[in-house]
Amino acid sequence: MRIKLRVWDYNISKMYNTTSASCTEKNGHTMQFTGFTDKNGKEIYEGDILSDFTNTDTGIIKSHQQVFWGKLQGAWKLDFSFKQDKSEGAFLHNELATFKYEISGNIYENTDLIAQK
Repeated sequence: MRIKLRVWDYNISKMYNTTSASCTEKNGHTMQFTGFTDKNGKEIYEGDILSDFTNTDTGIIKSHQQVFWGKLQGAWKLDFSFKQDKSEGAFLHNELATFKYEISGNIYENTDLIAQK
């Protein structure tokens, strides 16, 4: 199986897909395909922001959590921390089995969707 990657190029502020592992972090940030898709069948990559609707005391709100690789667990995770700093998260495969998430953006092109450090 070939690994699917995408790269955020800092120089041109553009995302592009690649299958080449020769992409370096020098000019951009490389993100890997997780092997999962959202509720619309769109491929989920590291750094994507997933959303669903959550019922709160103040009504129904749209949530925004980033996808990241949990090094300690060796698995893809969904960030549930308030600051989206990857300090708390749930296993992505469990979340996708339980809830109907959709990709609402990514951490490079849609920084307004998640809280910053």
